Amino acid sequence: MRSPRRAPDPGRAKGGPTAASAQAMARYLVGLRPILADACIERNKWVRQIGGLLDQARTGSVLRVARGAGQLGREFSESFRQIRARIESLNPPPECDVCHAAVRAWVEALLGSSETMLEIGRSGNLSILSQSQEHLVEARVQARRFNDEYSRLANELRRRVATARRQMGTAGRSAAG
Repeated sequence: MRSPRRAPDPGRAKGGPTAASAQAMARYLVGLRPILADACIERNKWVRQIGGLLDQARTGSVLRVARGAGQLGREFSESFRQIRARIESLNPPPECDVCHAAVRAWVEALLGSSETMLEIGRSGNLSILSQSQEHLVEARVQARRFNDEYSRLANELRRRVATARRQMGTAGRSAAG
C-alpha cells in the first residue's frame, strides 16, 4: 500500500533532511551530549579500575581478586544500566538511528564487561577475566562506529546551516533590490 504524497517541504535540500528533521537531529545530538559526558567519565573510571584489578590478578590472591571484581561489577553495572536507561529515554529521529544504535551498543559492551566482573565475584572464576576484556574491545569498536556517525551527522547539520544562511542572504538581497 502506498502512502499519500506529501507537499514538498521548502526547507528540504536536494536529497537532504527537511528543516524539521534537521532540527530533530540537532535536538537529539544536544540531548545526547550530557549523557555521553557522564558515560565517558564512568568508562574512564571503569578502565582504570580494571587495570588495577588485572595487576592484582597477576600477583594477588584469587579470593581477593574475585571479591574486588564482584565489587567493581556491582558498582559499574548499576552506573552503566542508568546510562543505558538515559540513552533509551531519547527519541532519535530516523536520521540518527545508526548513531543511536552505536551508542547503545557501546554502553551494552561496557555493561557486558562489568557484568562479567560481577560473575567473577559470584563464581570466583578468574579464567573469565578475558571475557571482560573482549567486551571492552567491542566497546572500542562501537565507540569508533559512534564517533564516525556522530561526526557525519554534525557535518551534515553544519552543511545545512551554511546552505540555509546562504539562501537567506540571497533572499534578503533579492527582496531589497
